[in-house]
Amino acid sequence: MSTESAPIAAAQGDFKSFLRRVLTFMTVLMVGRFVLEIAGVPEAITRYFSATAGIFLAAIYLAAVGPLRGGMQKLKELPLPALILSAWTVGWVIILTVITALLRIERSHFASKDDYGNMGHLGQHVGEHLVELVVFFVLNFIIMAAIQTLWRWPVTVGPAAFIGVLVIMRFTLEAMGVDPARTTAYSSTIGVLVSAFFLGAMAARAGYSTARQLLAPSLAIAFAWRFWILLVTLLSALVPFFKTHFFDPSEGQVALRLLRFIAGGVVMEGLIVGLLVWGIAVWISRATRPAAA
Repeated sequence: MSTESAPIAAAQGDFKSFLRRVLTFMTVLMVGRFVLEIAGVPEAITRYFSATAGIFLAAIYLAAVGPLRGGMQKLKELPLPALILSAWTVGWVIILTVITALLRIERSHFASKDDYGNMGHLGQHVGEHLVELVVFFVLNFIIMAAIQTLWRWPVTVGPAAFIGVLVIMRFTLEAMGVDPARTTAYSSTIGVLVSAFFLGAMAARAGYSTARQLLAPSLAIAFAWRFWILLVTLLSALVPFFKTHFFDPSEGQVALRLLRFIAGGVVMEGLIVGLLVWGIAVWISRATRPAAA
């Protein structure tokens, strides 16, 4: 092996190991919930082991850290990890569903009583999970592509991932019916402000010495925030099962309201918040700049 190919092979091996750890996390999450359910742990606790939330958080982590491990540095490299993550997650869900149905484990949520002894109904249930695989793949790919775009400004990747985690956690908890007084603790607005301070503090280390250089990263963080909000808004609008404050489809005129949200809540708000982030980042950058000797 040549001296040039050795680092490439090492990076590829590192990424494979990294991907395996992410898949292990998803396995522990789902099997852990299954075991806790069998042990009789109340649903109020086991529901927090959500595979839906876990897979999106895993996708964010993959896209944010993957390029540092030698993988997912180009758009064409994203589909395979997105597919593997989706297939692995849905595969485990199907396995646990079949086990629950065949053994008639009533404490587990993976299968319903209609699946017990009814292979036709169980097959239909499994088919629904296969449809979920396609949905997860599309969403994971979109999430990864969005974060990969931010690698043009590496200092924005961490803040964008952090904001994405806050948005997804709040969306998941609201969909579970958790008290709003608790879900508001995952405020993405506060996350954006924290990100603005972070950007300003890291400006010098990231090579941004002027206000002009900070403008693009500031806008990138703001629009990344609005992207996360748009994502969960669309999920709330298209899947009535998810009842959240992001969007209520029962009010009607879904398409028109979504268009208005995209124009005002994504484009205009992203621009306004981007300028606010820029102002804070410039202020912090100048305030923390070492005094000239």
